[in-house]
Amino acid sequence: MNSFNRKLELSDGVETEHLRIMYYDLATHYKDMYCSYEYNRLCTIIQGEKKVTINSEHTFTYGKDQIILLKPHSTVNMEITKPTKAVVFEISNQLISEINDKVNIDIQDKNTSNQMSVITDDRINAVINRVIDTAGSKEKNKEFLIDLYAQEITYYLYKHKLFPHISKNQTTSSIQMAIDLMKEHIYEDITVNDVAYRLNMSLANFSTSFKRAIGINPNQYFTNLKLVKAQELLKYQTVTEVSYKLGYENISHFINLFRKKYGVTPKQYSMELSKRVRSN
Repeated sequence: MNSFNRKLELSDGVETEHLRIMYYDLATHYKDMYCSYEYNRLCTIIQGEKKVTINSEHTFTYGKDQIILLKPHSTVNMEITKPTKAVVFEISNQLISEINDKVNIDIQDKNTSNQMSVITDDRINAVINRVIDTAGSKEKNKEFLIDLYAQEITYYLYKHKLFPHISKNQTTSSIQMAIDLMKEHIYEDITVNDVAYRLNMSLANFSTSFKRAIGINPNQYFTNLKLVKAQELLKYQTVTEVSYKLGYENISHFINLFRKKYGVTPKQYSMELSKRVRSN
């Protein structure tokens, strides 16, 4: 591993609706810095140990039987003193919010201000081992099983009083940011995958969260935005110009999308606009 970066993290491991699993095989003397982005992360060691400094404040070494919960937007400086195999679990905010809403746990006295917590809990370790075993298996329904285990892990973390309440406003803030990005870059060569990356989310998690909040997937939403904009542009530009301006190099594809949404081709729509102008 040459760089402990986000793209590398997302290129390996298993991802489900509620959990992203990332594996690392770290050599002795390896050093780097990484961030927890917008999610809570459970950091575990299978073999070896890590020396870490959290947010330039807390420095310690942890090993196999300890679990580190990193809060969102934490910065970690890492140093490896012996060959180490690590597994990181990124827990979706949606799952934390659902557990918060469903379970009967007193949350008034939670100590949630620390950016990290060191946890020693045999129950959590046992479930983590089941997640790792299932992720590496050929079980056809392993994503379903992993999400069940993710609920169990999150429940135990709640019992340790480690999570604050996550409101629906927090869950939807990323969706609003995504919509703003789409509108801001509607004329640029930007994809839904680019939007997800800018929000530090995987495409799968972003698409699931977006559809849950809006009702349609982000590709459909972005296409609808472009087609609404196309109606405006067709008032004074040709079909070819509008197609290229909105990033559709395949004009036939643009025409088909427009006709599917509005029942007429862009050319027919433009001609109808011209008739209305002349009649007025």
